[in-house]
Amino acid sequence: MTPYNFFSPTFEFPLSGDVEQAISPHFSYEFEGIPEIEYEVTTKVASPGKQLGKLTEAVLAIARQMEFEGADREAIDDLTQLHADVEEAKVNALKKLRARRDEIDKRIAVLDTAETQ
Repeated sequence: MTPYNFFSPTFEFPLSGDVEQAISPHFSYEFEGIPEIEYEVTTKVASPGKQLGKLTEAVLAIARQMEFEGADREAIDDLTQLHADVEEAKVNALKKLRARRDEIDKRIAVLDTAETQ
């Protein structure tokens, strides 16, 4: 060991140092009201998206039973389209997840075959 190694400083450029990150399934929401209650509701009962979905379905069910005209009818049509778009996004996300699952299954099968040889 040379004396230069002993005294040489360590330089770290921005964003180049050690990185530690806690990976947690908990999401950080900016809760209104009492955060502890909101956290319990969103983690144990239903996410905000699930809650909005149920409300949307209820409003559309009521709207189907009533006659709306003008601006009210337009708002219901917009909500109906939004609901359809959300359902389509869910279907597309599931297709992508299933495709990823199938790809992973293929890789596992290759590894299983290699392991038995």
